[in-house]
Amino acid sequence: MKVNMKRGDKSTSTLIPVMLYMVLGAAALQTFRCLFTTSSSSSSSSKQQGLRSTPQPGNAWTLSVKLTFTDQSDLTYILNEWKAVTEYCKKHESSFLYHYEAGISDQNPLELHMLERYRTKEDYLNIHKKGDAFLKFRPKLKALQDARKVVIEGFSYLEGGHGFV
Repeated sequence: MKVNMKRGDKSTSTLIPVMLYMVLGAAALQTFRCLFTTSSSSSSSSKQQGLRSTPQPGNAWTLSVKLTFTDQSDLTYILNEWKAVTEYCKKHESSFLYHYEAGISDQNPLELHMLERYRTKEDYLNIHKKGDAFLKFRPKLKALQDARKVVIEGFSYLEGGHGFV
């Protein structure tokens, strides 16, 4: 079977980003699963140590953000500034922020993808976005956005519970 796809073809330009998000999501979920899965015998000791159990699919709100930079130095700057946010979130938001990861596209080195998985959308809006580190970080990203040095796109969804974490 031969498939003809021409550059600029509407189906190609739609299919590639969808496939990229699917691959990114699968990789992020696999990473998350490897980092936070505990066996049933160690789950009680994990709880005693303050670690939460792995959230189940269908029990989270997920935000996927793509940032496309015009210059590598701006991408590096944002990643460095984001480190403080990740440390803050790990310390203060781990009870409701299940996954917080950034990755650089393997197809475009100026494209940064962020995957954020929260217990609820309300936790994101009412706690995360009002946190000290986020409030310090967001204006830095907004300045680059206003200067047209980064384009931000994204989408969110409620998990359907049709898979595994």
